[in-house]
Amino acid sequence: MIYAANWKMNGSTKFVNSILSEIKQSIAPHIPLGSKIILCPPSIYSSAAVMFCKNMPVEIGAQDCSSHKDGAYTGEISADMLSDVGLEWVILGHSERRQYHNENNPLLFEKLLLAQTAGLKVIFCIGETHQQYLNGTTKEVLMQQLSILCTPDLIDLDYIIAYEPIWAIGTGVVPEFQKIEIIHQFIKSHVSEKTNRNCDIHVLYGGSVNPENANQLKSLSDVDGVLVGGASLDPEKFKQICL
Repeated sequence: MIYAANWKMNGSTKFVNSILSEIKQSIAPHIPLGSKIILCPPSIYSSAAVMFCKNMPVEIGAQDCSSHKDGAYTGEISADMLSDVGLEWVILGHSERRQYHNENNPLLFEKLLLAQTAGLKVIFCIGETHQQYLNGTTKEVLMQQLSILCTPDLIDLDYIIAYEPIWAIGTGVVPEFQKIEIIHQFIKSHVSEKTNRNCDIHVLYGGSVNPENANQLKSLSDVDGVLVGGASLDPEKFKQICL
């Protein structure tokens, strides 16, 4: 089981030290063998998190990377830079990036390609709007978003997929569990068919994951873990989700 935490634009030095201490003392020692925690703090705190989490079943990731390898791109952080400071993961395709920064498939393809070259593993986020869900076009939307993973140029990319219905993020609303299971099965089947991957395709669920619904989500056979937003900022809630 994979427990990924996206802290988004939250935190401070005091907060990071506090929550990492809680994870080290109360969560990491009790994570079952074969499970892992992936923490994605704001990039400014990522080096400190890498140092703190050495010798723990915790891996550190970034919330984004540039679509450029290097150069005069003020404020950007490249995939190579993330790898250079010890990060192992990067979140790409998050709905907030798609919405607020107009990230589309061509741009995300460039980011994925650079992440692959830098040796980063990717949490690739996909999801539909509420209107698309109501219209019954969820699968069509997901196929369009997944299409860039199915290109030969990304055949060596190490990734997991996070299904996050946009209308569930931060709302407290979660789709029916049976429908989550169906969508996860569809994602795995579709990607496997299009890429001919021999390895397992792991799919996380994200969108209002909390201690109240985590056990039910984790019990679904095709849910390989969870991508946690707001609840990951509360060490007690995150502990209940993980354990």
